Amino acid sequence: MLLRAVFFDMDGVLVDTMKYHVRAWVTAFNESGYYPTELAFYLNEGVKHPQTVRERLAELGITDVPDDLVEKIYKRKRQIYDEITKITPTDGVVELLDKLKGKVKIGLVTGGIQSVVERALSQFKGYFDIVVDYESTKKGKPDPEPYLCAIEKAGVPKESIIAIENSPTGVASAVDAGLTCWAICTTLEPKYLGRATRIFKNFAEIQRELFTSKDIRWPA
Repeated sequence: MLLRAVFFDMDGVLVDTMKYHVRAWVTAFNESGYYPTELAFYLNEGVKHPQTVRERLAELGITDVPDDLVEKIYKRKRQIYDEITKITPTDGVVELLDKLKGKVKIGLVTGGIQSVVERALSQFKGYFDIVVDYESTKKGKPDPEPYLCAIEKAGVPKESIIAIENSPTGVASAVDAGLTCWAICTTLEPKYLGRATRIFKNFAEIQRELFTSKDIRWPA
């Protein structure tokens, strides 16, 4: 493929923050008397927050969920997340961004709200040409809309884009948008990422493949 853009998910890909999201979600649910599993949040990363709350409660057999409960749990989750989170770049991602900058368009495609995204991107100034966040689309991952929005913003053929994801919802969003999707096992085992085009252990492997593979060509 002639590579013209690389899209990154944020939590668990660009930054090592999924553990804080999961801890905040679980605590917020527990404080309201509900006990979802941590795995459920890792598997459904990137889903918009009303759907996240309703789906976790549905898994516990609770289907008649008032809007005020949804907002109560989410508001508490946000508060906990803001208090506990330390934003750290994922190992190897800055080196990869340095190598990509100026060669291809770099995009961020995340379900994070704008304030959280801005906080994370403060550590990555000058790298990202395209940002798609919670407010950018009506539907979140696993729907393809976030990646379709990013493709439109990038203005390059979808066949020339690689998306890097770490969750089944993110992989589904990218693949259903028609993109090549490489999964990185930062938060989940490979068995959960089966729809991805390729699966990698870390960014060192991704960087090696990008810059040594005969199947990838770069713009002149």
